[in-house]
Amino acid sequence: RASLFVDTRGGALGEAGDIVQAIASGAIDEAAIQADLAELCRGDHPGRRTAEEVTVFKSVGAAIEDLVAAELVYERLERSRDPGSGR
Repeated sequence: RASLFVDTRGGALGEAGDIVQAIASGAIDEAAIQADLAELCRGDHPGRRTAEEVTVFKSVGAAIEDLVAAELVYERLERSRDPGSGR
């Protein structure tokens, strides 16, 4: 069995049809979700433990992901305009 990780628990449980249907049918329960992206980033969950472990990551999209991507693009653009800024 694969370890299931999600971007946000609320999003996965409310919007991810494949997860919602699997729970409704009894194939899995909410505890099947090992961790969300925030828990992984904070180190609250180790994530993949071995090279052999199979993981599944379900992303329904979260606004914070868009903001982080936009910030990265903006910072790179600013650096390209002023390479001597040291940023």
